[in-house]
Amino acid sequence: MAPASAGEQKVAAGKVLTLPADGRLPGVTASPGIAIGQAGLFRLAEITVTREGADATTERTALDAALATVTTRLASKSATATGAEHAILSAHTALLDDPTLTDAAHAAITQGDSAAYAWRTAIRAQADALKATGDARLAERADDMLDLERQVLRALAGEDLDERLSFPLGTILLADDLLPSHLLGLDTASIVGFCVERGGPTSHVAILAATMGLPALVAVGPALAEITANTPLILDAGAALLHVAPDAETQATAQTAFDAQTERRRAALANAARECRTQDGVRIEAFANLGSADDAEAAVRNGAEGCGLLRTEFLFLERDSAPSVEEQTADYQRIADTLDGRPLIVRLLDIGGDKPAPYLPIAAEENPALGLRGIRVGLAHPEMLDAQLRAILAVRPAGQCRIMVPMIASLAELRAVRKALDAAAAATGHTEHVALGIMIETPAAAVTADLLASEADFLSIGTNDLTQYALAMDRGNPAVASDLDGLHPAVLRLIARTCEGGAVHGKWTGVCGGLASDPLAVPILIGLGVTELSSAPALVPEIKALVATLTIDACRAHAAAAMNCISAADVRTLARSFRP
Repeated sequence: MAPASAGEQKVAAGKVLTLPADGRLPGVTASPGIAIGQAGLFRLAEITVTREGADATTERTALDAALATVTTRLASKSATATGAEHAILSAHTALLDDPTLTDAAHAAITQGDSAAYAWRTAIRAQADALKATGDARLAERADDMLDLERQVLRALAGEDLDERLSFPLGTILLADDLLPSHLLGLDTASIVGFCVERGGPTSHVAILAATMGLPALVAVGPALAEITANTPLILDAGAALLHVAPDAETQATAQTAFDAQTERRRAALANAARECRTQDGVRIEAFANLGSADDAEAAVRNGAEGCGLLRTEFLFLERDSAPSVEEQTADYQRIADTLDGRPLIVRLLDIGGDKPAPYLPIAAEENPALGLRGIRVGLAHPEMLDAQLRAILAVRPAGQCRIMVPMIASLAELRAVRKALDAAAAATGHTEHVALGIMIETPAAAVTADLLASEADFLSIGTNDLTQYALAMDRGNPAVASDLDGLHPAVLRLIARTCEGGAVHGKWTGVCGGLASDPLAVPILIGLGVTELSSAPALVPEIKALVATLTIDACRAHAAAAMNCISAADVRTLARSFRP
C-alpha cells in the first residue's frame, strides 16, 4: 500500500470533511500496524439528566453513594491491572478523590440541583478549564474527566458501569471518540483496530491502543462518520491511512503485507534472545522502556538487554504524599530483580506540565511545556530529589542502576544533580561509582552535547520532546500532529550533533523516545551514531531482527542522505526505499 502523501497528511487533523473518492482516508497514527476487517460503528450518546433535584440531603446521599460505587470499581480493576491500564485507573481514582469536584457538586445540590446535574456541572467546569489552558496534552486529560462523568451518572441511574462494546470478529471500530473505559471494555478478540474522529496521539486512548497492540488512528475527522457498518476496511496505521471499501488489488496487497507482518513478528520473537548486533558485527544495545515490574517481565520475555528508561512517575502520581525512600527502593529493587542483572537506567522524576502531583504545588502556568517540569521540579524540591537518589543507591547489586536526568538544558543543572548525588552517596555510605547520564530533550542540550558530555556519563535522546521543541509544535495537539515527525531533517541534525558531542568525550548516545520504536527510523539513528535503542517491550524482537540486517556503512550513507532531505515526508519516502 502506498504511504500517505504530504498533502494527505496535512488534512489529517480533522480537516477531511467528506470521504475521498479513492477511499483513502488519512489520520494520525496512535499505534502502528495493519488490520483487515469490516467497520463497526460506535457513537457516544449523551446521558440525559434533569436539573431539579429532590431535597439536598437525598441528592447528596445519592451522589456520595455513586462516587463510592465507582471508587470501589476502580480499586477492584486496579488490583489486577498492570502498566498503562493501571496508571489510567489510578489517575481516575485520584480525580474522583479531588475535593474541588465534590465540593462544587455539593454546593450545586445545596442550590437545588439534582445529584446528576450537579456532578456534570462540576466535572465539565474542570474539563473546560483544562481545555482552556492551551496545552493540548492537558486538554486531552479532559477526556478522563468526561469518562468519570459517565461512570458516576450511570451509577446514579443504577446502570452497569461497564459500557461493553460487543462487535463481530474482525471489526475495525469507528467512533467519534472513545473514552479509556470504553477501550478497556473492548472484546479484544473481536476488535482488530480502531479509528476515531477526534483525539490526539498522546491521549490515554492512544497509549492503551499501543499497549494492547491494536493498530489505531486518531484525529481522522468528520468524514469517518460517512462510513456505514460492515463496510470492508483496511487499516494501515503505520502509513496513517484507512482504506474504505478497497478494491481487490488493494485487498490482496494488504493481505500480503499482513501475512508478512505476522511472520516477521513470529521469526523475530523466536530469535529474540540473540545479542543485538548489525550484520557486520557492530554492537547495538536493544533495551526497553519500562514503567513497572510487569513491564520488566515482558521486556525480558521479548529479549530486551536492559532498561533504557524507567519512568518513575508511576510511584509519585495519583497519591496524596510523596513515596518514602523505602517504598521507592522496594519498587526499583523489584524491577532490578526481574531484569536479573541487566542494566536498569532510572529516570529521575519527570513531573510537571501534563503530569501534576497534588502534594507538589506548582502554580498555574501559561505554557506548562515550557515551565516547571523535569529536573527543574527536582531542583526546586531538593528533599524529594535526595529521597529518590537515596532509593536508587540502595538497589542491589550496586552498579546495576544508572541514573538519568530529564529535561537538561545546561551544564549547571547537571552539576547541581551531581552534587546532590554525591551528598546522597556520602550520607548512605555508598562508595561505588554510579553512572549519571542525561536526557537530550531540548535543542539547547543537543547543540551543547559536547559540553554536557564532558561531565555526563551517557546521553539518551527523548525524541518526542526534542521534536516538539525543535519544531515548535505541541506533540499532543491534533491540529499539528500530522506534521510533527521526529524524522524531520532538523531533528535528525540535532541527533547527529548529540552523537558527535558525546563521541568527543567517548560517551555513548542512545534513543529512548518514539523513534527507537520506528523501524523506518532505526537505520538512520544507527547511521547518525546511536548505539542504544530503547523501545516498547513488545517491539524489542522486531528491532533486534532489523538491526541484524544492517551494515554500518549503509546506515551512515542513508543517514547522510536523510539529513539532506527537505521534509520529514521526504525522509520517510527515502526510508521506505532503503535497502541495507
